[in-house]
Amino acid sequence: MRRGIALAGGAARGFAHIGVLRAVEERGLDVSVVAGTSMGAIVGALWASGLGWEQILEIARSTSWLRLIDFRPRGGLLSPRKLREFLGRYLPDDFSGLVRPFAAVATDVVRGRSVYLHEGDLPSAVLASAAYPGLFPLIERDGLQLTDGGVLDNLPVEAARFLGAGWTLASDVSYDPDRENEPPAGLVELGRRAVDLMQARLTQVRLAMNPPDVYVRPDLAGIGLEHFGKLEEIWPRGYEAARAVLDEVEL
Repeated sequence: MRRGIALAGGAARGFAHIGVLRAVEERGLDVSVVAGTSMGAIVGALWASGLGWEQILEIARSTSWLRLIDFRPRGGLLSPRKLREFLGRYLPDDFSGLVRPFAAVATDVVRGRSVYLHEGDLPSAVLASAAYPGLFPLIERDGLQLTDGGVLDNLPVEAARFLGAGWTLASDVSYDPDRENEPPAGLVELGRRAVDLMQARLTQVRLAMNPPDVYVRPDLAGIGLEHFGKLEEIWPRGYEAARAVLDEVEL
């Protein structure tokens, strides 16, 4: 039976996936397919390319993440040029260069549906999955107008099953309203909190309809989307959460 892993979007919170992958590797879990949304697509594509968790961590440590945001407008608030260059530097040009089947989840804004990008140009697929609406412009690929996959499917369990996974581990780093107790500060934070809440509830509905076999939810209270400077605090939280769950699971 093919095993798959689904990595959620969450910007800086997605660093927790690195710790989850460490626990998976240490447990010797044979994962055949990988699906990711947004930051989960970035980490997932790196892992699917054959890099180990330590190599991905070193990339994360050596990258000035906020500098990947190009403040020259292009159809949105920001240009995707620097993020595209980053993806081209570390990823194969094509899905065929991966060692594991992989799908990046993006949102088709014209038809209002999720799209599983799993062949062809790899960097553009991951870029589309991570093109946060309102910040980055739409990414045109395969005749589609695409934006961040988290709009409709932030935790891509179904995408992993689309790739043939009969067993799936889901790493959920999205906003957890049950662990936050601070009210939003200001209008910008209020708007972001509203989006986080909608996304969290949509994810709960999707999980109820298509539950993974193993569910990992790191405690990321106090960690915001923009907290890229907290890498060394975030990734160990993913490791501890995944290790605790995997210790209780018979594989």
